[in-house]
Amino acid sequence: MSAQQGYERVVTPEAVPLELDVAGLGSRGIAIAIDMLIQSAIMLAIIFFLAATHPSDAVTLVILSVSAPVVFWGYFFFFEGIWHGRTPGKRTQHLRATRADGQPMSGGQMTVRNLVRIVDFLPLYYAIGCVSIVLTQRSQRLGDLAGGTLVIREPKPFVPKALDIPPPPPVEVSGGVRVDVTGMTEAHYQLLRSYFERRSELSPAARAQLAQQIAATITPVVRTAQPMMDEQLLEEAARAYRGRLGA
Repeated sequence: MSAQQGYERVVTPEAVPLELDVAGLGSRGIAIAIDMLIQSAIMLAIIFFLAATHPSDAVTLVILSVSAPVVFWGYFFFFEGIWHGRTPGKRTQHLRATRADGQPMSGGQMTVRNLVRIVDFLPLYYAIGCVSIVLTQRSQRLGDLAGGTLVIREPKPFVPKALDIPPPPPVEVSGGVRVDVTGMTEAHYQLLRSYFERRSELSPAARAQLAQQIAATITPVVRTAQPMMDEQLLEEAARAYRGRLGA
């Protein structure tokens, strides 16, 4: 059962629960339109080549008869094979064909889903496939149903935020060193990072309580030249740790 609209909850063979963002008709329609434009361009290039070389009618007929199915099916086999479930069209929409549990599909599944593509294409421009995507719970065309595959949106990469730490006050102590963070570890610094990334979203009371808890955690490994408020201690410790790494 889907966790929410457009998402499918699955459990991997390693017993890890995942929520897959299942692609709908809109993004899949754009992807296949781009793929068909590329396929049409390939066929036009073949036709222009034949027009320029003037082969016999029999040779022209053979080449066109072989080229059409090769371009129609070979295009998908080639790109989904080398790009692990993606075609140029899917790539522009950040889509990928996978197994129904989100794992990479096998060669057999890729073969089945693409052989059934001709049925999805009927009577024109994937009409049957579009109806199937709209009616099925997991937005699957007939090829997906036959091959046990899904088309999902790839998750966006996580980009860490820059830390929002105000500049230090102009007065320094102990020869320019306000805090000694030689006892801090990367785990302590990541705790500080998570606080600075979230604090602008917290209410004043929650922000003060969280700062107090984190200050109590790092106090045993941080020495200060003078007493500091909780949030000031966190800022100074983070700044000193970053400076230490830079040095």
